[in-house]
Amino acid sequence: MLAFWRILWLIFNIKTVFMFNVSEIIQTIKQLIEVRVTLIKEEINDHITALFARIFLLFMMAAVSMMVLLFASISLAFYLSEKVYSTFLGFLYVSLIYVLVLILLYFIRESSSLTNPTQKFLKGFIFRRKKDNGEN
Repeated sequence: MLAFWRILWLIFNIKTVFMFNVSEIIQTIKQLIEVRVTLIKEEINDHITALFARIFLLFMMAAVSMMVLLFASISLAFYLSEKVYSTFLGFLYVSLIYVLVLILLYFIRESSSLTNPTQKFLKGFIFRRKKDNGEN
């Protein structure tokens, strides 16, 4: 009878040890999954932040470019006004230059030689990926 109780006690201990090890493994797996999810969330946040920063920078560059174009246009209009002795004609000539540029852009809007490099530049600027030191 003592052997029976010993065997029963041994089986109970093996079962307890086995269950303890399984619960430890499950707990470790849960912790690994949580850490991985946290790392992925942080990586996504970094990518989104970098994306918005590049888009903001692109808008700021466009705004500064528009200001430069505006003041260059006004300067050109005043220069032409002095040459033709009429303020009205100087500003009219500058506006005609812009109308011609608009017409030119309208006719080449579907040109792949214009759209492909523009799309490639914007994709590269906005969605660029950080390269590792070992990559080219």
